[in-house]
Amino acid sequence: MISAAKYFQQGNFDKVIRILEPQVFEHRDDWKFYSYLGYSSLYTGDFIKANSYLQRALQINPSAIELMYGIAVLHLKKGENADAVRIWLHILHKNPDDIFAKEGLDFINSTDSKQLAGFLTLKKCRSLLPCRDNRKKFLIKVGIVGGILLVALLVTVIAAVTCKTGEVL
Repeated sequence: MISAAKYFQQGNFDKVIRILEPQVFEHRDDWKFYSYLGYSSLYTGDFIKANSYLQRALQINPSAIELMYGIAVLHLKKGENADAVRIWLHILHKNPDDIFAKEGLDFINSTDSKQLAGFLTLKKCRSLLPCRDNRKKFLIKVGIVGGILLVALLVTVIAAVTCKTGEVL
């Protein structure tokens, strides 16, 4: 499963599926195994297999929030908007700052509910899920905020030194 995890991180989801599917019976109680299969299927557009694998993973580990994101998106694809909203609200109840749940609710609020499933392209699905690309965006945002805080700290130190010594640095 280590090689499958590596391919998953690289975004080679077809390869993950080819490696893991033959091993399903050996890993029938491993929720991470089914999570890799479920998300790989979702990212490749095979929503039927994605639903099956993610539901199995959630049976094994009912408290895994990372599984709930995928299941919420699958509900949207099936036109089951209320179920998707229920899942995202559950996630926000546990973690009020969850960016993926907020993004999902924003998507629902900004789209005509009758056209929602049609607008939910594979690319949009990925933006609602914690995949490799979203983690990179998150780290960039954290870096920008960290840079801003560092500049603010430097300005504060310079101002404090200037006030104390009377000299401009």
